[in-house]
Amino acid sequence: MIYYPIFLDVLDKPVLLVGGGHVADEKLGKLVEHGAKVTIVAPELIAPVRAFVDRGQAQWEQREFRAGDTEGYFLVMVATDNGAVNRTVADEARSRKILVNAADDAANCDFILPSLVRRGEIAIASSTGGTSPAMARWLRERLEEFMSDDVVALADLLADVRRSIRAGDRECASKCTRAETPPPLLCTECPNRIPADRWQEAIDGELMAMINLGDMEGAEKHLVAALGRTELTVSPFWREEVRP
Repeated sequence: MIYYPIFLDVLDKPVLLVGGGHVADEKLGKLVEHGAKVTIVAPELIAPVRAFVDRGQAQWEQREFRAGDTEGYFLVMVATDNGAVNRTVADEARSRKILVNAADDAANCDFILPSLVRRGEIAIASSTGGTSPAMARWLRERLEEFMSDDVVALADLLADVRRSIRAGDRECASKCTRAETPPPLLCTECPNRIPADRWQEAIDGELMAMINLGDMEGAEKHLVAALGRTELTVSPFWREEVRP
């Protein structure tokens, strides 16, 4: 099966986790890390899972799964080694149009969890479609090597400059008769539009050398100059009443 890759926003979303063992521990850590509001349904919890509950990072219903438990949840995760339980939970979740994942049980999964490498705001997910755990680990280790301090610094720099550029876009759009909002969409003829390819071209050897040396101020100036947006250019489509 070929899976369609997505990243889900689970921040403050209610997630049901059925099971309290080692597999539940693996799933719970990532859910909590990404801000999900997790409720665990399980008769017993291993110590690491119980620690999340004791810290107030998850709620626990100390019992077996029962009909109706999936009601109102954004996502359902099943972490048991009982195929019958997996099927029962999956069937109920699907009947309510809720996505469900059952560990090592593809028949009861609407999605699988990729191997994830994360530093700062960068997250790289990889998957072998469940065909080779060894290959998944090999990929993850190589991606961890790639995710150097320089790559993280570049990501932060690009994000900061993009926020500044978007502020300029909003200013330009507020004066323009052709802009579409929200968000500010600069028209194709706008002299302030930055083509997507220019962003890629701006990530050159000189920029990376500055980042490697820790010269972030110089790197920012170099990037902005390469993008050609040190300041807004007066557009011929700005409204007459606000034109300088």
